[in-house]
Amino acid sequence: MLCSFSSSLAMNNATLVDNTFINEFLPGAPEKAVKVYIYGLSLCSRPTSDDNDLDSICRVLSMSEDEVLNAFSYWQQLGLVQVVNKQPFEVKYLSARESGGSAKLRSKAKYADFNAQIQSIITDRMIKPIEYNEYYNLIENKHFEPEALVMIIKYCTNLKGGNISYPYILSVANSFGEQGIKTSTALEQKLMEQERSSAQIKDILKTLGLNREADLEERNLFLKWTNSYGFTEGVIKEVAKTLNKKGGMNKLDETLSRLYEQKLFTLTDVENYSKEKELLYGAAKKVTSTLGIYYQNLDNVVDVYIKDWIDKGYNQETLEKLALYCFKQDIKSLSLMNEVVQKFYKLGIVTIEALNDYIDGVVKIDGEIKKILDKLGLLRRVNSSDRDFFKTWTEDWLLDSSLIDLAAEKSKNTTSPLRYMNKLLLDLHNRGIKTRPEAEKALANVGNSTAAKSEFSQREYTKEELNALFDSLDDIEV
Repeated sequence: MLCSFSSSLAMNNATLVDNTFINEFLPGAPEKAVKVYIYGLSLCSRPTSDDNDLDSICRVLSMSEDEVLNAFSYWQQLGLVQVVNKQPFEVKYLSARESGGSAKLRSKAKYADFNAQIQSIITDRMIKPIEYNEYYNLIENKHFEPEALVMIIKYCTNLKGGNISYPYILSVANSFGEQGIKTSTALEQKLMEQERSSAQIKDILKTLGLNREADLEERNLFLKWTNSYGFTEGVIKEVAKTLNKKGGMNKLDETLSRLYEQKLFTLTDVENYSKEKELLYGAAKKVTSTLGIYYQNLDNVVDVYIKDWIDKGYNQETLEKLALYCFKQDIKSLSLMNEVVQKFYKLGIVTIEALNDYIDGVVKIDGEIKKILDKLGLLRRVNSSDRDFFKTWTEDWLLDSSLIDLAAEKSKNTTSPLRYMNKLLLDLHNRGIKTRPEAEKALANVGNSTAAKSEFSQREYTKEELNALFDSLDDIEV
């Protein structure tokens, strides 16, 4: 039998965990030790079970035998269990309330002065054995000087008061330890360095709308900005003003880190950065509102889209007009608008003047094409395929508008009037006919022969023509 209850700790059907264990032992205990303790506690209610042995507990918890034995050794040191037999291994659970929580392997006399000092600092509560044990671990296993720990505890109580929780103290101590600060001399130098900057940090906190003392992490941030990054207090405060009391010290750290990466250190650099930031976020607000979309945070909009568009030479006015153009085309996402912007950029259309000229040109050409469609009896919007036809007739074949009008008149009653018209114009182009009088002679019989129209409309199309037809369908605007 691996585990059983002592006579003072009887248990029936449920696994009961004493509040003393939860409050005094659990917070500082290693995770694996907690798993072993609670699982072993559950085995105490079924002492004759086949699972109540060392092999089973190792298998169930996916732990090695050494890990389980070390866990029980840990709890034995704290007086919660007693190893009554090693072969076969047998453990007896003891009352958490009666244990006193003392680490039996540590001498109370050894730490008597240390215990008295820290209890005199933590005035609003009594330090329990489990907390003392954590401090002993820092001294013995992480090699902190006891004097350094006393200084750390005093530092923490000055920040948080006499009822400071010991997990916070451990967090601060470990933070110093990660920086290699474990002696009273090193800690004194670090604290003096922080103290010299206290007034500056408090001023920055006020700028951010925080009327309190800085904690350890915030003090370390300030030292990073000034010592590692090289920013002056004036620059840091100026950047803090741009945040409009949003985001706190973490947001300030993110902004200063970005400035550092971009090699922007002076007040002039910050002012220019602030103006650019105002421009970017102003453009982001205009674009998103014009598209009819809302973002609670515009940071990603600026980083992913707006900054790239501004870098390409677009300004807020041009982007707003492009957004309006997209909205009217039922393009209502930034990713789709980005495709439109990239197409305009490839055409060299960046300024508002160039955009206006392009749109006016498209509107004018679309007006001419719409007249042709009306003559053909096609009551629909102009699409990209129509524009391709018109461009071929006017720019590639150099046909004048009166000749094009004539072809439209001759094609209006055919099955596929636009394609029939293109066929007529291609034939005229191939014969070198450029004027309307010449075209009228050549097309004298066209438009009067139903058979001729039927023959054209029912002819077989080549594979290339069919592919072109399907491609044009993809571009039709609905």
